[in-house]
Amino acid sequence: MNALWWLPSVIVFGTTALIIVGIVAAVKAARRRGIASGRIADSGPEPLEKLEIRAGQALVQADEATRRGAEELAFAAAQFGPEATADFAKTLEVARTSLSRAFELRQKLSDAEPDTDAERRTWSEQVLDLCTSVETELSEQIGLFAGKRAEERDAPQRLAALRSRIDEVTTRIPDAEAALVRLAKLYRPQAFADQADAVQTAEAQLAIATGEVEKADAAADAVTPTTPALDRAEQACSAAAEALDSVARVEKRLAEADVELRQTVAAATSALDEAAELRDSSELPDAATTIAAAITELRSILDGIATADGPAAPLADLDRVRAGQHTLDDALATARTAQRRIDNARSALDGALFSARTHLETARELISKGRGRVGADARTRLSEAERQLALAEAASDPVEALDIARRVSRLAQDADALARYDAGPRVAPVARGR
Repeated sequence: MNALWWLPSVIVFGTTALIIVGIVAAVKAARRRGIASGRIADSGPEPLEKLEIRAGQALVQADEATRRGAEELAFAAAQFGPEATADFAKTLEVARTSLSRAFELRQKLSDAEPDTDAERRTWSEQVLDLCTSVETELSEQIGLFAGKRAEERDAPQRLAALRSRIDEVTTRIPDAEAALVRLAKLYRPQAFADQADAVQTAEAQLAIATGEVEKADAAADAVTPTTPALDRAEQACSAAAEALDSVARVEKRLAEADVELRQTVAAATSALDEAAELRDSSELPDAATTIAAAITELRSILDGIATADGPAAPLADLDRVRAGQHTLDDALATARTAQRRIDNARSALDGALFSARTHLETARELISKGRGRVGADARTRLSEAERQLALAEAASDPVEALDIARRVSRLAQDADALARYDAGPRVAPVARGR
């Protein structure tokens, strides 16, 4: 009988969870109907400024709900299999589509195009409706699998797996420390600033995981549920692994940037020679003067990179070279034929897409790391950058694709800057319960 002490609690808590999910869904549906009518209780139309603030808050909550839903789906799929979680996967896909539409509407509110108050109200209400739907549908699926997990959880096996996982993550710490030493020798601190404290973070999270495992182990011998401690231990262990993974990722990213920088410098050097020929052969004095100034600027950038001493900053150097190339491209535009411009855009596109994807990945990781502290504006820039990247990758015109790729880099850098501002002076991983 003592071995089944948990069965009544599972039945009670599982039933209670389903009831709570039902109540939350009903309340949110009622709120959605109120929003659609454009009125809050009997107080008349909601002020537009307040409505837009609520829409931004709802967008942050829906984005976090979608990220949390993806994590819960991964846990559920690992435990119950893809067939049992097929409906959950469909719900998550629909939620992502709705969230993408909500970000597009938010972008329309944030862009430079003037909008009428009626348009802003309509778009804000649509954002609220979409975000409420995302949260409601995902909450239902998360609640469903929380109940299943409570019924089928095998605490002894989870404890054994956690101990093994903690040992495995712990053995990775020396490699991460060595990687950080290598990074410090090769690159400037700002190139890997977000990962500088990764080892300390991992050690702190492993200490939390170990403590929670000890609590769960002690609870297993008493009439006490072990699930909360196991959940916290799993979350902390995952946070530790993610911190160490980030070191490996940044080392790989910077090594790739080194290669890309060398190739870009070689291409820029060749472009200088070609530009000098076009300058000398140009029959337009103004065009020749503009080309000469662009050549001087790019050559100064390349000389600065070649003569720099000490650790490197390949991503920053790449951005500088790209800016110099862009200036030179603009200067050469009047001296090139349309086909030449297309050929040059095509050759520059891969590099521009690399920079765009790199900035996008950096911003995406930072927003994910900041979680709820990062506001709607940063997330909106990120969503727009992701959308523009898809357009760049699909564009058949290399000139158009190049312009879009450069726009993606700017949007991703804006998202990064806004996220850092929202998150404060430091974004530290925090173990959160599911």
